[in-house]
Amino acid sequence: MTKSNIERFDEYAGRIFAHLYATFPIRVKIGDFQFMPEPPAGEHFDFELYSEESKFVESTILWLRDAGYISGRVIALGLLDAVLTTKGLEVLKATPSSLANGPTLGDRITEAVQEGGKETLRGLVSEALGIGARLLSPLVGLSS
Repeated sequence: MTKSNIERFDEYAGRIFAHLYATFPIRVKIGDFQFMPEPPAGEHFDFELYSEESKFVESTILWLRDAGYISGRVIALGLLDAVLTTKGLEVLKATPSSLANGPTLGDRITEAVQEGGKETLRGLVSEALGIGARLLSPLVGLSS
């Protein structure tokens, strides 16, 4: 079954968030190569498919930057000096609504990436983006 663009976006955004949360406040270089899965051993390498996926990862990185979750200077296929913004850090330090007390979204996203829980990861990223939208909405005159 083919994943939708939103499912793919959520998975890559989760991997990007986990990496930047783990390295915060150090500014790092991030690019498509860090977040794309390794091709299965012994299978034919499809360069065209790899290029399409690379562009998707790059677009995810740039969207997160444009939406204000991360900052950095644009380079080919990623960002230089990438770091979570205040908004990105605040979102990842939030506690998921499903837990009264417990690990932050950043901790849970990192855990989901490490354990390979893609459904969990997608749900957590959706929640993080929702929190980010609620943080931003008063600034642009929207009611929450």
